[in-house]
Amino acid sequence: MSAGQVPVTVTGLERRFGRLLAVAGVSFEVYEGEVFGLLGPNGAGKTTLVRMLSGVLAPSGGDARVAGFSVAYEAERVKERIGYATQEASVYPFLTVRENLEFRAALYLEGRAVAAAVDDALARFGLEEAALQRAGELSGGWRQRLSLAQALVHRPPVAFLDEPTTGLDPLARRTVWDLVYAEAERGMSAVVTTHYMDEAERCHRVGLVYRGRLVALGAPGELKEAARKSYRFYRLPAGAAVRRDLGGMVDAWRRGGVLRIVLEPGAPIPEGATEEEPTMEDVFVLKIREEDRRALV
Repeated sequence: MSAGQVPVTVTGLERRFGRLLAVAGVSFEVYEGEVFGLLGPNGAGKTTLVRMLSGVLAPSGGDARVAGFSVAYEAERVKERIGYATQEASVYPFLTVRENLEFRAALYLEGRAVAAAVDDALARFGLEEAALQRAGELSGGWRQRLSLAQALVHRPPVAFLDEPTTGLDPLARRTVWDLVYAEAERGMSAVVTTHYMDEAERCHRVGLVYRGRLVALGAPGELKEAARKSYRFYRLPAGAAVRRDLGGMVDAWRRGGVLRIVLEPGAPIPEGATEEEPTMEDVFVLKIREEDRRALV
């Protein structure tokens, strides 16, 4: 996609906790209206990175500019210009949906602007019929919808969404993503952390974080094409006998009624194998294994 404006610019960002380097020299950009995914296993550094970008946690090195302000030197100004939603729906259960939104909007706006922003958010996020319902009475999916509305009630130019669909069923997850894309189409830039492969496919671009480093960056199609150039992907009937110790065999696992195998280029192809396209799960697993091998050298 076209670069346009760049609401988020990350340059050599680092964070240490004692001797542990949790985020190690990460650099990337997020464009206006882009949904940017931070993909990685638990403990990879995604949440630490988002906490720094949102001004909650001071970096140990490097810097980032978010909505025009430095996270290292202007953290409070950053907080005024962003939306931030955590994986836990941060709502007050004994307040109504409207009261939750009023409370959050009042942190950013004053006077009549608060009521106008709340009415706008109720409409944008489909919460009008639930406006007078207590938040604690909502289902998990609707609580997450309210949490997202709270984070974006003041229409921030940048939003950080930390695993916003954790624990939701597939239908509720899809609804959350539809709402995120609706905001992006209005110009908001969203940084979304996830470890769901199907959600990585929904992003304009993805950054794969592992051991605190950004180890891959690109559109999902670009990352899969890079994997296809480095490996070969095939499927066999589930009952096929394949020796995992054969030269050139990278991986083999059963999926439904087939056996899926990954080979190095030039490796012998088992009889009856049918070539397949790589998936984001392939990108994820293979890149992490490459990084693990590199760490042993």
